[in-house]
Amino acid sequence: MDNKQGTGIIVGRFQVLELTPVHERLIAVVQERHKRVIVFLGSNPAPSLYNPIDLELRQLMFNDRYGDDIAVEEMPDLPDDRIWSQELDRRILELRPEETVTLYGSEEDFVLRYSGRYHTEVLEPSEEEMKHTPQVEMGELRDFRAGMIYAHLRRFPTVYPTVDVAVFRNDGRDLLLARKENETRYRFPGGFTDPSDGSYEEAALRELVEECGVMDIESLVYIGSCRIDDWRYRNSWDVVMTHLYACVFVEGDPQPNDDISELRWFEFNKLSERSFVPEHQPLWEMLKAFLEESEKEI
Repeated sequence: MDNKQGTGIIVGRFQVLELTPVHERLIAVVQERHKRVIVFLGSNPAPSLYNPIDLELRQLMFNDRYGDDIAVEEMPDLPDDRIWSQELDRRILELRPEETVTLYGSEEDFVLRYSGRYHTEVLEPSEEEMKHTPQVEMGELRDFRAGMIYAHLRRFPTVYPTVDVAVFRNDGRDLLLARKENETRYRFPGGFTDPSDGSYEEAALRELVEECGVMDIESLVYIGSCRIDDWRYRNSWDVVMTHLYACVFVEGDPQPNDDISELRWFEFNKLSERSFVPEHQPLWEMLKAFLEESEKEI
């Protein structure tokens, strides 16, 4: 008699050279309980020691072993666990899961952080299993994944340069800020510099157009630079260093583009540190200090 019920969803990273017998046993437990099994692979756009293997190679690793028996989906990292949980729930609903849904994952990295609508169960190997995990022969894809990990460990740490822009209007009384999807606070428009940029100033103007559309500005001023605690790089030895500029809005109709969901003008004097995403709070302090020291209006 088939006692399988509903949908079992495994949430994890599986940043490994190859699925081991321990992984296969844990996955088999879920397969024995549920009619349908889905794996959501955590992904991060910033490679690091904890995220050296990209999504596609890990998907192929599952497809090689399970074929069509298990569906494999992406679950990107987000800076807020609550919003991440909501996004995971949304992606699960899009897949039209059968009957009841149970989520499986490690206790520390998933179960204790998830706050969504579905029931969760801890799925992780015992200490004894971890001690006696056998070594396996490396196949072609496993060799490639091993090479990626080795290459990442051998390279020098990288500083990624970015640019951000404070856009003022009404004699400095209003400040234009942007909000990304799945964020509740705001940020300065900006982004990574590009090899085709001729200068940081050129990069700042390009990012402004890409995220806010075409508009006339003047008086582009360099404010300063600082290291950013970008959540995507917190488990990495790489860092982000940004350059902050300010300018005056002349005319136009700013519209959110690229990865920006909302653009909004704020009264400068009503903003506070809590108005900004954590990684842009140092930029807010830098901007205020610059204006106080220069005693000038932007």
